[in-house]
Amino acid sequence: MYQYSMTQWIVGNEGIEDSFKRLKRFGYDGIEFAAESETSDVCYLRKLMSQYDLTCTSLCGIFPESRDLSGNGLEGVSYVKASIDMAAALGAPYLIVVPSPVGRTAPPPGSGYKESWDNAVRNVRTAADYAREKNVKLAIEALNRYETYLVNSMEKNLAFVQEVDHPAVKLMADCFHMSIEERSISESLRMASEYLVHVHIADNTREAAGLGHTDFKEILYTLREIDYNGALTMEFLPRTADPYAAADEETRSKQMDDYAELSIHYLKTLERCMIRES
Repeated sequence: MYQYSMTQWIVGNEGIEDSFKRLKRFGYDGIEFAAESETSDVCYLRKLMSQYDLTCTSLCGIFPESRDLSGNGLEGVSYVKASIDMAAALGAPYLIVVPSPVGRTAPPPGSGYKESWDNAVRNVRTAADYAREKNVKLAIEALNRYETYLVNSMEKNLAFVQEVDHPAVKLMADCFHMSIEERSISESLRMASEYLVHVHIADNTREAAGLGHTDFKEILYTLREIDYNGALTMEFLPRTADPYAAADEETRSKQMDDYAELSIHYLKTLERCMIRES
């Protein structure tokens, strides 16, 4: 059975302990925090992890324009290093990294795609040297073409990771973005299997698994086939054009409760079916 977690930045402005209570109530194993070291009380988070018996499966990097890794990268690399420190303090094995700003859908004026790509490779490699010292890995995430422009598909994600060519740099898969960009989610997972360390779960509507038409049974079969042993982390969102806006919204507690319960129940049911069929 897989380890199940849920990312915390999607729930809005609720108190962090409320998030822990939700995950404990519905049988989750872990939690993914937003990588915001300046506003996070790491000691308090560790206390809650112990109290509710949840591990920190990962940190989700937040990459607005100010943390651009595809430009000069100074602020972006500094942010990633601070997030690596936070990950190490919480025992999180992975920090999710987006190589270009979320919301930018074309290279900035005066820059081309290749220049942005080369900058991102160089800056991620610099951050990775620090990550290796802290025993943390960077998991590169591909976002769909409507949210960013540099790394959109698993093919580009794999090419980026291979060009960085660093033992501390791997990649992750996000089922929502893949439902837009991949011709076959399963084939893309197989293609990237050597580097795959983390998976985000949301249906094609970006709602809870089971509410759209993504074939999660096929995805679970493929993950088993490629011997994936990382976490399955829920990252469903309210309907919003700007994904980061969800973090500042008033918490839709009933919706988050319903989605958290539905997703884990649906995926665990599929897992049990797979076990019976094997």
